[in-house]
Amino acid sequence: MIIIHNIIKPSMDKIENYLIFAHYHSKGLVRKDILSFLQKGEKFFNKIIFVSTKIKKKEIKKISKKNKIITRKNEGYDFCSYKKGWEYLSKKFGNNLTNKNLFFANSSVLFIKPEKIINLIKKKKIKKDEFWGISRSLEHTDHIQSYFFFFQANLFKNKKILKWWTKIKPLKIHYKVIFKYELGLSNLMIQNGIKLKNIYNRNIALKTKNVFKKAAQRFDEVFFKRPKYYKKDPMNFFWKDFYKKFGLVKIRLVKDNDKKYNLEELYNILKNKNLLNEVLNN
Repeated sequence: MIIIHNIIKPSMDKIENYLIFAHYHSKGLVRKDILSFLQKGEKFFNKIIFVSTKIKKKEIKKISKKNKIITRKNEGYDFCSYKKGWEYLSKKFGNNLTNKNLFFANSSVLFIKPEKIINLIKKKKIKKDEFWGISRSLEHTDHIQSYFFFFQANLFKNKKILKWWTKIKPLKIHYKVIFKYELGLSNLMIQNGIKLKNIYNRNIALKTKNVFKKAAQRFDEVFFKRPKYYKKDPMNFFWKDFYKKFGLVKIRLVKDNDKKYNLEELYNILKNKNLLNEVLNN
C-alpha cells in the first residue's frame, strides 16, 4: 500500500503596513483631500499615525478615531514629524520589526485621487534591501523624494540607519533640511547597501548611459539650451504624469504658478473639483 502524505507548507506571516503622515496647515485646517486619503488608507494600513504641527481642535474631530493623532511644536519640517511618528511606533513594536512596512507621506502634495496611489503601493513587494519612493530625482544628487517614501521596518535594525534617524533635529532653513535629510537619507541608504527604488521613472530614463547618446545629449544642452529634465523636480516638469498616474499634485507648484510649467489646465482641473481655493489657502 502506498501512503501519500500531504505536505503542508507553513504560511508566511501577514505583512503589516503603517503610515506616518506629517501634517501642517497655515490655518490649522485639514484639507478634504487629506481626509479622503486617510479614510481610504484605513483599509490598507494597519495603523495611521497623524503628526501635526498646526491643527485646530475642531479639525481633529474630522479624523477617524482609528488613527493615532500626535501634535507637536511647529519647529523643523516634515522629517521631525516623521521622527516623532516613528518614536511612537517603535515603542509599540519593541524589537519585533519583522513583517512590517513603514510608509511616510506629508501634506505638501494634493491627494486628488487617493485611491490611485493606495492601489499602486498595495501591489509593491518591498524587499529588505530596498528604499522606495513614488519619485526619484537627480537634482543635486540621486535621491528619493521625501513627500512619499517607504521601506521595511527591519532597516532600523541597522545601527547606522537608526542612529541617523534618532539624530534628526529641527532646522529653520528649508534648503538645509533638503540637503541634510531628504538627500541625506538616500545617501545613507546607498552607503549601507540599500537600493533606491522608484515607481515613477520618466525623468530618470532621460539620463542616458550610452556614451554616444550622452555626447549628443550634452551637445543639445550646451548649444540648443535644452533643459536637463532629469536634474529637475519631476513633480513640476511632469505634473500631468503625476496627476494621471498617481492623482498627486505638488502644492508649491500650484501656489507659485510658474508660467514655464503651463498650469492653466491644472488650474481648471482644481477649479472643477473645488480644490483650488483650498490649495491656495494651505
